[in-house]
Amino acid sequence: MASPPIQPPSRAAQALALVSCACAAAASLATLLWSGSFPAPPGAAPFNAALAEARGWSLVTLLLALPLLVSCMLGARSGSRSGHLAWLGTLAYLVYTYLELAVAPPFSALYLLYVLAFACAIPALVMGVAAVDAAALEQRVGAALPRRSIAAFALAVGVLLPLAWLKEIVAQTFAGELGWPAGVAAIGHVVHALDLGLQAPLALATGVLLLRHKPGGTVLAPILLVNSLCMGLALTAMVVSSALASGGSPFAGAPFAVIPLVAGALAAHFFRALEAAGESQGGSRRGLRFAALKRAAGGGAK
Repeated sequence: MASPPIQPPSRAAQALALVSCACAAAASLATLLWSGSFPAPPGAAPFNAALAEARGWSLVTLLLALPLLVSCMLGARSGSRSGHLAWLGTLAYLVYTYLELAVAPPFSALYLLYVLAFACAIPALVMGVAAVDAAALEQRVGAALPRRSIAAFALAVGVLLPLAWLKEIVAQTFAGELGWPAGVAAIGHVVHALDLGLQAPLALATGVLLLRHKPGGTVLAPILLVNSLCMGLALTAMVVSSALASGGSPFAGAPFAVIPLVAGALAAHFFRALEAAGESQGGSRRGLRFAALKRAAGGGAK
């Protein structure tokens, strides 16, 4: 009997993921409940925009990303392929989120929680990916996947995201506006680096591998989609929270909601195809048992 294409996560990977989850939960709660968790940037701004944005992001982390991580990991333990792949996407979200918070200003009392959260999420993600036999997974389910639609989304993210930041970066470089960024500009400096160095390459690699029918595309696609779902909702909540704190309209976040809507719809399509492929080969109905992912992705598809 052939071995499954995805092995259940190791105890070490699960333990690391739970530590990261606990640190993220503690940091999110502190950000939501304690105004001193995110000191205001220099200047005489009428409100702490950085804190407002952090609270919007933390709300999505606490109410969506972390419950999704735990439920997907439980599914992965029972042998769910969909649970395992979606779990990897939530870990990628934690890596990005807490790496950004750790290396960007301000220095706060939550600093060590940020560091521990991403430091544990990285090896858990690596071990989780190592448990996937990409070639075997591609062979079993590759023909059933919505390859072109996911590749189009991935390539759009991989091209449009750098374009959004490079215009500003190139303009400042040629204008000679160099030096030490301060205040909110320092946060943007870190976001640019992480988006250009992590998010864009992940999206481009996913799109190219899917179109070329390479095994790695089947592994990267759910990581990108679940990460984009969580990131898109967090970004939308961040903009809405900042707008409300400044007396603006919450509809300012509407344009950003397109990202989680598309990512959620594609994620639902991907995991339905993954389960259908497993059923057609006599597999058990372990695929999408975790209801949290269904609710999140299904809500994005509406």
